[in-house]
Amino acid sequence: MLYRKMKRRKAFKEPDELQKTYKRASEGQIKVCFEQVRIQTGNEKFLSELIEYIKLNISNPKLSVETTSRDMKMCRGTLYKKVLMLTGKSPVEFIRAIRLQKAVQLLENTEMVISRVASEAGFETPQYFAKLFKREYDMLPSTYVRFARKAKAEVILNAMGWPVQLKSQVLTKGV
Repeated sequence: MLYRKMKRRKAFKEPDELQKTYKRASEGQIKVCFEQVRIQTGNEKFLSELIEYIKLNISNPKLSVETTSRDMKMCRGTLYKKVLMLTGKSPVEFIRAIRLQKAVQLLENTEMVISRVASEAGFETPQYFAKLFKREYDMLPSTYVRFARKAKAEVILNAMGWPVQLKSQVLTKGV
């Protein structure tokens, strides 16, 4: 048999050339900094899933610890202990806090009437909503709406550069 003598080629003549080639190739690539990579712990993942679940079902007044634990595929006692350990609140208090946050967001950013806000946030009655809102924020939702709208109007007027005297006249008439 005839063997052909194959000439070996060197990909790179020197190690320095290999480093130069690698450097050129990597300069155009994305550099990842390890400080930017966020690793979520099991507890953080659980809390984010729980919050997402509550947000998706927030307008349902029948949202309860039982339905939440069933849908999160854990027993009620385990859910209770885990939420209490991570948040310092019982699951009922935690759901209520998220509902109140949703209500505040709606009161600040929409023109909805308070009964509609209560319904959208999952409260069965506007009276119960008002009671919980007052307990949490030391004011009724109607008072909160007045302050929020006045503050928004003031920001708009400041941006327009209106004089302070004119702002106070416009704001008192508008509220």
